[in-house]
Amino acid sequence: DVSNNLKRLLIHTENVKTFDEDFTIKWVQKELEIEFAKNQTEAVIEALKNKVMIITGGPGTGKTTIIQAIIKVHLQSGSNVALAAPTGRAAKRMTEATGYTAKTIHRLLEFTYEAGGFKRNSDNPLECDVIVIDETSMIDTILMSQLLNAIPTNAALILVGDIDQLPSVGAGNVFRDIIDSQLVKCVRLDEIFRQSKDSLIIQNAHRVNKGEFPIVTFEKEMPQDFYFFELEEPEVIVERIVSLCKERIPQKFGYHPITDIANMYR
Repeated sequence: DVSNNLKRLLIHTENVKTFDEDFTIKWVQKELEIEFAKNQTEAVIEALKNKVMIITGGPGTGKTTIIQAIIKVHLQSGSNVALAAPTGRAAKRMTEATGYTAKTIHRLLEFTYEAGGFKRNSDNPLECDVIVIDETSMIDTILMSQLLNAIPTNAALILVGDIDQLPSVGAGNVFRDIIDSQLVKCVRLDEIFRQSKDSLIIQNAHRVNKGEFPIVTFEKEMPQDFYFFELEEPEVIVERIVSLCKERIPQKFGYHPITDIANMYR
């Protein structure tokens, strides 16, 4: 179903709107008060030109900025845009980051226990022109199949996510499979932007993905968000973890050691 529905969307391009690329990029940059990097410009243009489009990149590479730009251009042209993500937390984060309301995929497809599934499907498709999905790597094969089933043939689909994240908990690695198929246009964002360059977590995530050793700073240097402790004895390691949770982390960041570290276990 996933492959057949993707083919269905890719084949029918008659409703794709045309945009003046230079004018559109200049306009949306002015609206967002930013200047795009080269691959960000490419991502926006390709997202407007293609029926199905993938944008992938690690943390701090500007995926949210691209989503904002795509939304603004489509709304300006009169399109009806729907935003969704696999989980409630991801949908909330998408809403906060873009300024536009996002739903969970289940809510977008109108899941009900009474109906025993989704109200939105091939017989009752979504009523929108553009669908933007964030955190796509978290979507398993079954949910992706249900989502694609409900997308009308005349709509455009933009999938955003990080191919280097862990695959979905459910069956399949559908985001990577779609990218590897090379049937869908994909733009990879690889430049870390200024606001993220100060984060060693983000820098090291990209270094590890490229097969490079992470930047290691030791305890005395007190980096902002990444710490390295060289310990060998198991007892010492346990003591240090307890100390970090009870003292160091609350003192440095103001977190409550239980509710902020393990608040999902409830």
